Amino acid sequence: MRSSSLIPAGLSQLATASPPAPGEHPGLLQHLAAVPDPRRSAGRRHPLAFVLALVACAVLAGVKYLAVRVRASLALARFS
Repeated sequence: MRSSSLIPAGLSQLATASPPAPGEHPGLLQHLAAVPDPRRSAGRRHPLAFVLALVACAVLAGVKYLAVRVRASLALARFS
C-alpha cells in the first residue's frame, strides 16, 4: 500500500538540492511575522510569530498532542 504522505518526495528533493546562499531566502521567522494576527488585542499574550514557530518545531519533532505541548512551551517562555 502506498503512503499518502508527501514527506518522502520532499526529502528526495532536498537530497539533491544545493544549499541556498546567505540572504537568498528569508528566514522562517520573517515569514511567520508576516502572517496577520486574527486575535483580539486583549487575547495576545505572545506574538503570533512565536506561537507559530513553536507549532512548527513541534510538528517537525513529531509531537502528537500539540495543544498540550504549545501551552507548556508558552508557560515556560513566560519565565525566561
